[in-house]
Amino acid sequence: MMQIPSRLISLASKALSESMDADSMVHVAKELVYNYDLYQRTGFRESLVIPQRDAARQIVRDMAEMGMFYPLVCILIQVHTTGFKGRIYPIAYLNEIIAQIKESGYIYDPENKIFVEDPGVRRSFNWGALVGGRGYHLAFLRIDIVENSGLVRKYPEKTIRAAYSAVRKIVENSIEKRNGRIWNWEGDGGLIAFYFANKCLLATLAGMEIINELFLYNALANRLNEPLKVRMAIHSGFCHYSENMVEMMNSDIVKETVRIESKYTRPDSMTISNAVCSKLDPSLLENFEAVPVDGRNNYSNYSIRLEH
Repeated sequence: MMQIPSRLISLASKALSESMDADSMVHVAKELVYNYDLYQRTGFRESLVIPQRDAARQIVRDMAEMGMFYPLVCILIQVHTTGFKGRIYPIAYLNEIIAQIKESGYIYDPENKIFVEDPGVRRSFNWGALVGGRGYHLAFLRIDIVENSGLVRKYPEKTIRAAYSAVRKIVENSIEKRNGRIWNWEGDGGLIAFYFANKCLLATLAGMEIINELFLYNALANRLNEPLKVRMAIHSGFCHYSENMVEMMNSDIVKETVRIESKYTRPDSMTISNAVCSKLDPSLLENFEAVPVDGRNNYSNYSIRLEH
């Protein structure tokens, strides 16, 4: 469980006690723990009024112990900016709280209304934000090296390892600047996830960069006697997060991404689903061409088209 600095807990308690009454604090706590009972937690008799300072201290401490301190602050940000149950509550010291959280390596993502890892400080598998069992909208990029088995048989192990390492490096450089995460990598390809604002755009730009950088690699640095080719696909949708990657790879959204890559993508190109296309600017889609799926729908495919 994430350890919250005591000075941050003290500041949040002070902010809560100076910004709302005890009843309002309980309503906020119940947004996170629906059956939260402040009287039971404090030991006060129900015939007594719990002082605001005691209420705030108990609620903040409980949320921190339950691993819900950051979600509590997220609610306070919403209470401060858009209101809670029809009323705006200006939260004291809110900017100071956010600044101290940033010092701990986390920043606020306003689109998803959560605190996430500052990528300049750390990069963990789930951005320090996704919780097992909860549902999220994600974008996935699937990449696969074409004819992997034949390449492995044809070239010395050292040569193949160097080539595949170069591909991985290209992928890492393309996704890390866009806050993507490699969720699975098997040597000849893998799965990358994107979560934050403009996730479909960021995944698409990363994929386009991978195609372009691999083209340059093949022209300038490839030691094989043939171009190294990949197929990529991007799809987006809702899924339940699990820290068990076997479960994630068996989710419907990931299976569909793999299907698009294997069935609708030719070598040296990237195919994006309609769910992704709908989130992109038409000017960007001018770089793509239609891929027939059935009589009514098309996917979109990107590749380097050389002028002859």
